[in-house]
Amino acid sequence: MPNLDSLKKLLNYQTVFTVTAFLLLSLTVVNLVSTNMLATQGFAVSESETNTLKLEKENHRLSVKIEEAARLRGLEETATQNGFVRVKSIVFVQAPPTFASR
Repeated sequence: MPNLDSLKKLLNYQTVFTVTAFLLLSLTVVNLVSTNMLATQGFAVSESETNTLKLEKENHRLSVKIEEAARLRGLEETATQNGFVRVKSIVFVQAPPTFASR
């Protein structure tokens, strides 16, 4: 049984411990690197989502402004067609002060 004896010499405790420690250390390093990569990609995704939300809000705000401008133009055209004229001067009428009564 010389093969079994040489296998015992090859697989002693120190060799098994060294190989196991090396594998554990390698897996730890791979885990840390992959975790770091995922974390930095997560920040990039979060930043992109924030920018997307900002752009969506601005898009909504601009579309509301466009709708308001279109409505005001339509209102002005309707008023002109009905014979309304733009006022040249504004007159302010003073009202007496009011007091709340108990």
